[in-house]
Amino acid sequence: MAETNATILAKAWLAGTNDFQQRIPDPTQHGIDSTIDALLDPMNRNYYNQFIDTLIVRIGDTYIHGDRWNNPLGIFKKSRLMYGGTVQEIIPKWIRAHSYIDDAEDVFKMARPDVATWYHSQNRQDRYDITINRDELRTAFAEEYGLNQLVAKILDVPMNSDEYDEYQIMKNLIGIYENKWGHFKVQVSAPTNEATAKALLKLFRVYRRKLTFPTTIYNSGQLKDVPVFAKPSELVLFITPEVEASIDVDALAVLFNMEKAEVQQRIIVLDEFPIAGAQALLTTDDYFMCRDTEYTNTSIYNPKTLGVNYFLHHWGIYSISPFVPAILFTTAAGTSVPTITQSLTAITAAISNNAPKAGEDVDITVALTGTLTEGSSTYSGDAIQLAPEAARYEVSIVRGDDAVNSPRTYVDRLGTLHVAEDLEVGDVITVNLFSTYVNPSGATTELTTSVTATVTE
Repeated sequence: MAETNATILAKAWLAGTNDFQQRIPDPTQHGIDSTIDALLDPMNRNYYNQFIDTLIVRIGDTYIHGDRWNNPLGIFKKSRLMYGGTVQEIIPKWIRAHSYIDDAEDVFKMARPDVATWYHSQNRQDRYDITINRDELRTAFAEEYGLNQLVAKILDVPMNSDEYDEYQIMKNLIGIYENKWGHFKVQVSAPTNEATAKALLKLFRVYRRKLTFPTTIYNSGQLKDVPVFAKPSELVLFITPEVEASIDVDALAVLFNMEKAEVQQRIIVLDEFPIAGAQALLTTDDYFMCRDTEYTNTSIYNPKTLGVNYFLHHWGIYSISPFVPAILFTTAAGTSVPTITQSLTAITAAISNNAPKAGEDVDITVALTGTLTEGSSTYSGDAIQLAPEAARYEVSIVRGDDAVNSPRTYVDRLGTLHVAEDLEVGDVITVNLFSTYVNPSGATTELTTSVTATVTE
């Protein structure tokens, strides 16, 4: 319910300074007319200015609610930056695993983690001006709800203008991201019926789940070698009104009461995407890197016009993070994911000494041969060194025509053959090696080879 002039004047009087209350009559005791006459008295200009500031800054924000429009992307802004004008964003790069070696000598070697860094700097300094003059104030006093309407105008016009401009800035950042780095694109049909709406809804769920696994596929062009992932609670789905309507009417209505059909991301509706053919964008709540650096409302009295000029200042950082996954569903061509194919042909082994003595240790070197294909390029020929425990060893011993059981003759995890001291000259040791290549996209292949050694004195 709108506040009347009497209510607003009473609250403004109570919020005034002690000097203001001494010079300006209390409207609840002396009447509204006495208060208005005192405020408009040329000799009370200081109190008039104080009343206007109190009316706008305190009373308006607290009690008067106009037709405010809020930026739907404003929820993704970070906390205000109190000092400086630049934000540094850092993501640590992942590190490689190393095989265990019991005689390692590089324990004091430095292993500083590598990081990727991006800087976001202040790039907005806008001001919104609006003026209130004495004639407008007199007119407002003449109507019961005039002050309410006047203050709503003063507050809502610059704030709505600012909110709308900020929305356009943040929305256009999506287009800047596309032009600068490029989103990962999934080609879809614009939803116009039940079939296309359900197909799009299914893709939303597929990629929602895929983003929970670390991968570099959905990174921006700025971050190519760092796997990223997202929790379902962090995901945000941006769609247009047309997509929202089709999903609601054509898909969810048909799948009513089926929990699995629900779109489980947070959904933000944009009036349009600044990218031709875009239907939806799936990313995280850290996609936007936007922070206010200054947001203040100031005023000054203009003696030439007998008006008070108000200035809303809004400065900020408006940028997008290149360190989060972002998937664009579009009617344009999708992103082609390069496939690297590895084909192993054989396992090879070499023994450092094929005539060891009893009690001696002998090294066995194991490697794989095969091809590595990336697009139209194929790499082959070089042996692939196997890490410890990448091969399985089976040892058998023959003395003459008889098999010998020698538990102390074995191959350890590092590929060293330990020859037991109880073996005799002429005993033949055969080491069979097995390595299984698991192809996640095809058949699993087991490769095998062997080496032999004869015990000597």
